[in-house]
Amino acid sequence: MQEALPPPSRTQAMPFSSFLAALFQSLAREGVRFCVLRNYEGFPSANAGNDIDFLILPSELPRAIRALRSIRQVRISGYTELPFVANVFLAGVCPAPGSRALQIDFDLNLTWKGLPYLSAEAVLEAAIPRQAGNLEFFVPSPVHEAIISLFGSLLIGGWLKEKYFPGVQRTFAGDRSGAIAALLPQFGDKAATGLVDAVIDGSRDRILGCIGPLRASLARRSLLRRPVRGALSVARHYARVFAFRHSPQQLETVCVLGSDSCGKTQLIEALAPMLRSSAGVVEKRLLPRRPPCASEASGAHAGADSSAGSSRGPLVSMAKLVFELLKEWRSRFAEKKALTLCIFEGYDLLAGPQRRHDGGPMWFARLAGRLFPSPDLWLLLAADLDAIGDADADGRESKGEEALPPEEFRRPEAGRSFAKAGNRRVLLDASQAAGSVAEEAYAAIIDTLAGRAARQLKRRFRALDAADAAGGNEGRTGGRA
Repeated sequence: MQEALPPPSRTQAMPFSSFLAALFQSLAREGVRFCVLRNYEGFPSANAGNDIDFLILPSELPRAIRALRSIRQVRISGYTELPFVANVFLAGVCPAPGSRALQIDFDLNLTWKGLPYLSAEAVLEAAIPRQAGNLEFFVPSPVHEAIISLFGSLLIGGWLKEKYFPGVQRTFAGDRSGAIAALLPQFGDKAATGLVDAVIDGSRDRILGCIGPLRASLARRSLLRRPVRGALSVARHYARVFAFRHSPQQLETVCVLGSDSCGKTQLIEALAPMLRSSAGVVEKRLLPRRPPCASEASGAHAGADSSAGSSRGPLVSMAKLVFELLKEWRSRFAEKKALTLCIFEGYDLLAGPQRRHDGGPMWFARLAGRLFPSPDLWLLLAADLDAIGDADADGRESKGEEALPPEEFRRPEAGRSFAKAGNRRVLLDASQAAGSVAEEAYAAIIDTLAGRAARQLKRRFRALDAADAAGGNEGRTGGRA
């Protein structure tokens, strides 16, 4: 039996202004050169976007992560990394009323398909200071910011983001020669001039028509200048993006067990907004109920039809189990655009085989239950925790499997079976007020995600953790290099 888990931790969300001050101080203390790429107009009291985009050099990513981890009031609930960006999801920050989490993006390169359209070093060198209240930080030069804001949708996505277009148009019109000069090295005179003039004129059709020539010019000039390095960068980009999108490591799962009378559906509805920005995508999904058994047939066809159904019942049951098992494993490797937190509403297919009455072989149901992918966290809603707790402390051998159908939750053996389930399990008292149950569930989910992210960061930054353990803080410079 696994060790008992500590009670879920609960901390109040840190005000956005306090978080910004702590983050900028930590980055300066670590000697990280950075600039905030966009949406900083509301600093320090408000965040105009859904996240904060920092530009840093790839070599400084370990120190940037160390700066985030040094802020005690927040917890890293998720981390993903690609060659051009590292996404960090922070729980315990309040960027807007009702929000509890914030996404931080560390842009490591300004590229399209692995080919740089602006030099990150040049952008950092040309960055200018900006004052916001008591905070001072760096932002890109106006021309660089306009190009980055425009290309984030146009060059990379193939569409024009209207939110940033008026500012881009004003900047290009105010410094046409500077905009062309910044684009010239990677795109050439014709493509650079055509884009800048199209933006100044405000012609959406002409701007969208520049996408093909811009991409072709960037690819041609990059590959001609450095053929081997350019080809390797493109290949590495596609390989890393494919591995990222289809990796089961980008999926975090929570299974909520409980009968409908315990408020399972209402709990999941309450958790969805609370968990926003704790991962890239938060979704909920209802797993299928157990296949109906032949003995449940009723009415006029209970005679011959029931007899025929009984003969087909085991095969149908086994086929449905195999289908659901394959579908669930396939979902683990399905394409994911970002780190995804999935909340399962129900898990009847993993009911103990001795409680299944679908006619299927017991050994087959037991095998399917063991092969079914285990969630990262199990939440059990129960109206009588005392009975479950007493049964769990009994220590007698249970005949149950990984999970129980809702109608079995009140039985004494439920506690012992649930104690064997999954990697983490938390019992929730459904007799409490709905708000209290949701808060406990939220705290348990954040604890699980933070633990998962901590293990991932430890693997990714082993040298960083070793330096911390050895007291390797000496020699680090503060402020902007």
